[in-house]
Amino acid sequence: MNACKWAGVNHVVYEQRLKNLMERMNEYIKDRTEAFDDLFPCKKPKFEHVKNWFKAFRFFYNYVFTNEDIGKAPLSNEQLSEWIKPILLIASMR
Repeated sequence: MNACKWAGVNHVVYEQRLKNLMERMNEYIKDRTEAFDDLFPCKKPKFEHVKNWFKAFRFFYNYVFTNEDIGKAPLSNEQLSEWIKPILLIASMR
């Protein structure tokens, strides 16, 4: 609850089913960001840098990394602006 006060958000208690779902999502994000941080370390402890790091993570998660369940990245290339498609091509090379 102190963390909520520090962050300026309200503390809300949810039902068990939703709590389990949120805990699973948090664990998933933690695991994926840990692996992403190995490739692209976040070395500067400034908040703006961390926000940019999460933006990069979201981009890779949505457009580059293959989702095992659907066999492709969650969002399609058709939803991207033309200027970013070359960046996607470079980023997806392994």
